Amino acid sequence: MLLDKRPLVPLVDDGVVIGGGPGLRVVCADGQDTTLSAIGRTGRRLIEPRPESDFTLQPDDGAPLPVQAGGWAGRVVDRRGGLIMGWARNTRRPGTDCAVVAVSGNRTVAVASARAAEGGRFVLRLPPDITGAPAPVAVTLGVAGSDYRLDGGRITVMPSRAGAEGGRGQSVLPRPLHDLSIRIKISTPNLKEAPMWGDYHFANSLTASFQGQGLQASVDTADVWYKQAAQEDVVLTIRGRHRVKTDPEKINLMWIISHPDRIPEDEYDDYDHVFVASDIYAAELRARGLPSVSVLHQATDSSLFFPDPEAERDPTCLFVGNSRREYRTMVRWCIERDLPLALYGGGWEGILPPGMVRGTSIANADLPDFYRGHLLLLNDHWDSMRDNGFLSNRLFDGSGVATPILTDPVAGLADVFGDAISEAGDAEHFAAIVAQCMADPAPFLEKARRAHDIVMAAHTFDHRASEIVMMVDRIAARRRLAS
Repeated sequence: MLLDKRPLVPLVDDGVVIGGGPGLRVVCADGQDTTLSAIGRTGRRLIEPRPESDFTLQPDDGAPLPVQAGGWAGRVVDRRGGLIMGWARNTRRPGTDCAVVAVSGNRTVAVASARAAEGGRFVLRLPPDITGAPAPVAVTLGVAGSDYRLDGGRITVMPSRAGAEGGRGQSVLPRPLHDLSIRIKISTPNLKEAPMWGDYHFANSLTASFQGQGLQASVDTADVWYKQAAQEDVVLTIRGRHRVKTDPEKINLMWIISHPDRIPEDEYDDYDHVFVASDIYAAELRARGLPSVSVLHQATDSSLFFPDPEAERDPTCLFVGNSRREYRTMVRWCIERDLPLALYGGGWEGILPPGMVRGTSIANADLPDFYRGHLLLLNDHWDSMRDNGFLSNRLFDGSGVATPILTDPVAGLADVFGDAISEAGDAEHFAAIVAQCMADPAPFLEKARRAHDIVMAAHTFDHRASEIVMMVDRIAARRRLAS
């Protein structure tokens, strides 16, 4: 995360303020007089006496941080590599999301979102300077804006084993599922065509995250779905164009990331659990009586999609996409309004004048550089995705590199990104946003940095792999009890 771009987030642990910078004052809601006393040279400060009501941490400069005293619950449930899983809830305001903060020494090292709609679950990703440190590192986890440290929230991250430094291969705790093989089924026809399919790159990134957590994982294109059944214990179907025949002896998981209208009702019965990349559609499936459904939004591969502060940005809108045999709306608006456009994609012959398309495709490995190299990334959705709240993967990848994004209105966007991604539903509004971004990029780049932090806190494939494995754990435990 871009923690160096924003103020430290103070954490209050048993009356001790960790972080927050110099010149901090405590203002209690009930008027209680308090003092802050330095604790040696640690940079931490003790609040005396400990506040009995809500209070505010007020720095000399910068925004105050309200602190709710009491009314919190949370626990660290598991650790895998640099990932910490658990839950955190505001019991006084049950519908409120929480921000889980990890501090080491006197600095904030990671932040994760704990969404109330998902039971307060969070997956927090520690940075490489913590997981790869040559000596043990103490980390404390609490809830920002609280006086609460999570149960189990004092953690010591041990040095990596020899030969396992850096990368995804670090392990903090042994995995009980090492002997299980996960096979990801995608609708990509075969390996020859795979590089042109987004699902293939999506599944490969997820596979790398599984493997980084010590699990056996691989990807099956449609032509080999049923050829290696003896080598799979868990089947994860990334639902595409075609239905996968499941084996009830396996643990079967479906992840719906697009086109929910293509799935017949009886197909859900084939699966132990259904992940849905939409809060709205997950709620609909629960209302229809599906017994095991949870939200799992799309994600980005943080090993590919990361910011480059030195990258030069072309003051142009970037649109990457095939024509779908139609004059896609944002492309049409750019041309009709004579807005700067860099267009890459196939199938535009006969729709656009010759010379408008800069290239028919961009290799997946090159996408981050293209995203970083333009001032504004354009994004749109299929109608069924937009109406049902399925957020495009491009929103997560573009945010991963901290590039400003302009998208069509999609249900549920603000629930994930707040106001960090711009929306336009008509040509006039679209043209106005493009003009503002080109004339004054700074506010848009700041929004993009916030979107980046949101994605790194909760929406990488490392997060998704951990959430999927936790579900496999639960299903396996249920089956053991049933037998």
